[in-house]
Parts: sequence; structure tokens; C-alpha cells
Amino acid sequence: MGAAGRSRASTVGPIESSVDAPAALVYEMLSSMGQPRRPNGEQSTILAREGNRLVCEFWTLVPMPIGGGRIVRTREEVRLLPPDRVQYRHLDGPLRDLREEIVVEPLAPRRTRLRYCATYRPKTLLHRLGFAILRPLVERTMVAHFTDLRGRAEARARRSRVYPAS
Repeated sequence: MGAAGRSRASTVGPIESSVDAPAALVYEMLSSMGQPRRPNGEQSTILAREGNRLVCEFWTLVPMPIGGGRIVRTREEVRLLPPDRVQYRHLDGPLRDLREEIVVEPLAPRRTRLRYCATYRPKTLLHRLGFAILRPLVERTMVAHFTDLRGRAEARARRSRVYPAS
């Protein structure tokens, strides 16, 4: 395939969610890597760190169209860009080189918008077809992640001493 075929990017998003919690709290929770296993089976491990760049292994619950969900392992380079961005690049797996970004945007002192966008540059027609199949799984996974993060951030904001209610 020529360079023109490889340069076409496939995208996901934007996927957005509003959270009734301060942006700084939401960013803190979003950027906390190396968390122990959660009740749903998800976890992350930091494999390497150099400044704001990390290499992490993630175990992520991917909602499947039929049969609940499946835990999927990925290894990703993560760039923490405080106060409002986290970028990811998949280092292996079926979506190697998938590039993702989550932006945390303050809307009010205790209201935040999360925005997810991703770009994938398939190297072959087979990769392009594979991404067409996997794109809905990526979208469902991000919606589920934002729903989970919203619930946890709003609960934490209600009891926070660091981010008191205004």
C-alpha cells in the first residue's frame, strides 16, 4: 500500500461527559496510574517513569455486545500534561499506535467536562478493517470509563476536604 493509503487516519470521538466535581479533582483521579485491582477487575501498573512520561500496563474492562465484558491488557505510553490533559499511545496489541487524549475542561467551580478523542493510522487494509470492527468497542469502553469516573469523582467531591463544596 502506498503512503497515501497509510496516511488516512481513523478517529474516535469526541466522546464527552459532564462531572459535578472540580476539574482539579477529576484530573487528579484521571492521572493516578498504578492503582490496585478494582472490584470490576480493572487495574494499572507503572512499568517505567521518566518525568511526565510513563509506560503502564492496563487491565481494562471492555463492554462486549453480548455476554457482559472482558478484561483486556494493554501496554501504553502515557503523557501527563497537567492541569488538563492525559495522552496515551498503545505500544502493543491489536491497536498498536492508537493515540488517545482525554481533556479535562472546567465549566464552573464544581462542574467539569471530560472529552476523549483518538486517532489510529492503520498500516494495511486489514488493520483498517480491524479498526472498523473494534471502534464500537473503544467507544463503549470510553463511555463506561467516563460513567465510572463521574460516579467516583462526584462521590469523592461530596466528602472532600481538599476540594470543599462552594
